[in-house]
Amino acid sequence: MSTTETEHAEREAQLVDLAAFQDPETLLRLGELSRTAAQQTENGVADVFTGTVRLDKVDQEEAEAGTFEQLDEEELDDDERAALGLRPIIPPTFLDAGVWRQRRAVWLNSAAFHATRSPVYLWRFIRTSAIGARVGARDAWSYLFATEYGELADKVRRAKAGAEHIADLRADRRKEAKARRREPVTVYALTGCTSYAAAVIALGETWGLVLTAPALIPFFGLLYVLGHRELARRAPDGTFALLDSTAGADHDGPVTDERITAALRDIKLLTAEQEIRPVGLATRDELGNTTVAFKTPAGLVCKAIKNKADQFAGALGLSLERIDLTQGETPNDVVLWVSATVPFAGDAPASPLVSAARWSIWDGVPFGSNRKGLRKVLQLLWSSMLFGGAQGYGKTSAMRVPAAAGALDPQCRMLLADFKGGADWEELENIAHRVIIGADPASVDEFVELVDELIVEMDTRFAKIRRMPKAERPDMRLTPEMAEAHGMPVLMFLIDEIQEAFGVVLARKDGVKEFAALVEKLARLIRRGRACGLIIVAAAQRPSAKSVPTDFRDVILKRYSVHTVDDTSSDMILGDGQAKRGHTAAGLGRIGVGILAEESGSEKLQVDLITPQEFEVICARGRALRIEAGTLTGYAASGLLTVSGILAQMRAAFDEAGVEELGSTDIARLLHQQDPAADWGQRDGESDKQWSSRIGARLGREIEEALDGSGRSLDRVKVRTLAGTEGRGFRRTDLTLVLGA
Repeated sequence: MSTTETEHAEREAQLVDLAAFQDPETLLRLGELSRTAAQQTENGVADVFTGTVRLDKVDQEEAEAGTFEQLDEEELDDDERAALGLRPIIPPTFLDAGVWRQRRAVWLNSAAFHATRSPVYLWRFIRTSAIGARVGARDAWSYLFATEYGELADKVRRAKAGAEHIADLRADRRKEAKARRREPVTVYALTGCTSYAAAVIALGETWGLVLTAPALIPFFGLLYVLGHRELARRAPDGTFALLDSTAGADHDGPVTDERITAALRDIKLLTAEQEIRPVGLATRDELGNTTVAFKTPAGLVCKAIKNKADQFAGALGLSLERIDLTQGETPNDVVLWVSATVPFAGDAPASPLVSAARWSIWDGVPFGSNRKGLRKVLQLLWSSMLFGGAQGYGKTSAMRVPAAAGALDPQCRMLLADFKGGADWEELENIAHRVIIGADPASVDEFVELVDELIVEMDTRFAKIRRMPKAERPDMRLTPEMAEAHGMPVLMFLIDEIQEAFGVVLARKDGVKEFAALVEKLARLIRRGRACGLIIVAAAQRPSAKSVPTDFRDVILKRYSVHTVDDTSSDMILGDGQAKRGHTAAGLGRIGVGILAEESGSEKLQVDLITPQEFEVICARGRALRIEAGTLTGYAASGLLTVSGILAQMRAAFDEAGVEELGSTDIARLLHQQDPAADWGQRDGESDKQWSSRIGARLGREIEEALDGSGRSLDRVKVRTLAGTEGRGFRRTDLTLVLGA
């Protein structure tokens, strides 16, 4: 731009096109810079995707005067409102569709409850109305005829005050009664009553009794009011009510925000103005347990409710076992779980091991269920287990569950040390590689030798693992492939009443030294043996520091305790401080229910049920699996009998019939089919009774001869025959145990 002077000596602007003096490259570069600068403006950014730049005209004078920007007011959240002391104008629950859905469920539940109680309510209404009619007639008569003067005259007569006083009272009574009957209120009331009665009679004669009934509603309503007033006078504590409370129904009905809010108010965690806000809808699982998530007002966190869990459960009308409180995303988010029934009130479910054809210890041990009905599977390969508690509360039954899992795995080698010396583990002897029974000195010496052998086995296995290529041993732990390829089966060592063995060692001359050495060896087995497939499952009634030292207990990561007499005994089993954290077996008092303490935490469990009879069948199944797999070794293998003669024929008969029980006559018929010349069939002219007696005696004689010298016997028991009737015969499991195969 250049300037020129006009005739008035004023300068006038003149446009000069400077672009004409620039080369093409400079013009192209200036154009790119202009477009870039335009795109960085508000309008340029908004339209950069279309490539069109729109620049609005800016009023320079207004810009110089100041720029004003209208900002949208942000909505205050609940915490900010609470900090400012502001109450919500409309409660959040009023606009929450989920809350209204829950409230409708509560209303429907209450309506159904009262509908079922309607006959009771009708009887109460009739009874109360009858009382009201009697009381109303009595009070009306007393008022119209001044009966209180009669009572006063009677008192004067009893006091022998004189006839003139009685006459005065009677005169006063007649005067007062006459005045009362002439009062306007009395006249209006009697007129209204007679008019109402006449109208009802006329309505009945004109329209019938059906349409007369609604007209009687005010009359019966008045009678009910009079009766209710009388009953309220008799029971000033307010116990009388026409309708029953739905509190009992609510306990089994939906868990609502009103019910939770009321409970929190009862225990002084909420004020009368505060309430909780549900988050989503309450849900129910397949067992009927309810889960409710809600948000608490500012100042109340989940931890505060947990600290008063006992009072909170009581305010809800439930036991503490029926609720569980967990924190959600924030401290004000609470998740409440409510059990549909009292946990563990029913019988324990049967263990899935009872019906399992076989099991793999690598898949864990299905142990039991927690109070929420969730299944608990124990992985014992990397952590041994200690059982404890008082006698008669299911300690041995619980210990039987991991033993059953090991029995059904033909690749698991069982070792047994039963220092109780009873018959609890008699069935396990048929599959165990090593068996030690009793707490005599010789048995304890054998136990110490077995521990030394296991240490040698452990060191040998680790040496094998170190020699393997790293691709086969990624974490220096035994795997199923390594166990099968290198002949290192899982070892499960069951030790029952281990404190008895420790007691025998301590009683010796150098017992303290031997005891310390034995404890150190066992602790070493537990610490290191778990990586090479060694599982120790031990049991002790009350493992105190003297009977079962802490050096042994502390290295066991999984512990289970049934009922104990106090918290101290419970901590001896579960670990120090467990009772203070709320996990104690003291006073459980339920057979089959105990506390399981693991690395991840502790909880109450109901152990799956395996009866002694079922455990016997499981062990027989485990023996057959080991014989088939060729893994029956040691003590159990030494008891095998040569299967020949009558015993082999009986096993063939069971295989052909495909059943678990056979009567004596069933076996005879099957043996006759195997060899018709063996004279097992019914002879000509022989009655059923004679034939049954003959073959029964023959079976018993030949079985006794076959088992002579083995120390075993096979007795006839009550069974179900092939005909579906009850009779005397044999079971396949008994035959398998006798044969050892």
